[in-house]
This record gives sequence, C-alpha cells and structure tokens, in this order.
Amino acid sequence: LPSTLCCRGDGSAEPLCAEFVNQDMAGQPFYLPHQNNCSRYWMCGADLMPCLFECPPIAEDVGGGSLYFNIDLQICDWPFNVECTMSAPTSAPTKPAPTAAPTTAAPTTAAPTTAAPTTAAPTTAAPTTAAPTTAAPTTAAPTTAA
Repeated sequence: LPSTLCCRGDGSAEPLCAEFVNQDMAGQPFYLPHQNNCSRYWMCGADLMPCLFECPPIAEDVGGGSLYFNIDLQICDWPFNVECTMSAPTSAPTKPAPTAAPTTAAPTTAAPTTAAPTTAAPTTAAPTTAAPTTAAPTTAAPTTAA
C-alpha cells in the first residue's frame, strides 16, 4: 500500500528518507529509529515516504512494556538487546525563526595620527677660538752710521 494510505504520525519529526537512502537500497524499504520512543520506528518505503510503526507489546507475565526497535538488526527486539533510552517527547518541529543577517561592527582602531616632532632645532655654538693678536715687533729700528 502507498505510504499515504497506511501511515500516521505522532507529532514527532518525520525523517527525510531521501537523506538516508543509498544506491544499494534504491527501491527497497528501510527502517529508521524514532527520535524519542524506543518502541517506535519509521519505515521508509520505495516512494521514500516515512511511515510510523510500533513494536508489539510484551506480555505482562514476562515483564510487560513493549519490544524496542533494534536499528542494527532492523527488527523489534527485547529491550535488553537494544541500546536505546527513552526521552521526553518533543513537540512537532516548527519552522525556525529567521535569523538576522550578520552585521559587521564598525572598526575600533583609531585613525593614525602624526605626533609633533620631538627633536630640538639645531643651534650654532659660539666660537671658542680666541681672536688672533699681533705681537709688538721685536726687531730694533735701523740706525744710521756716522
């Protein structure tokens, strides 16, 4: 039967069967675990539409409850053979609220500035050499002979 005739949901997220199919199983049904109930599983049919199923109950005289879906064996199995923890049901998935587009913060680096020069202007020192002096002549004046 087509999935639309036999299937019902329970408000949990339905798997997207197309994300799990590979070339080896094209056209063949396959099974996926339920998101929060170990006794339920999804069958993805050849049309890749998910259909929810539940494993049969366990008789009260042997403990009660339900069998768990064993993903490795793809069957309903005794709970002690299956690694599964029941979690609280979540509401049906909702379309996430749109997120704001990312914004770029204004730059926080200050614009470069040019500092005033710190080197003093060059100065010319006063000369330290003494002015030349002319010594008095040491040669005696010429004399005339008589």
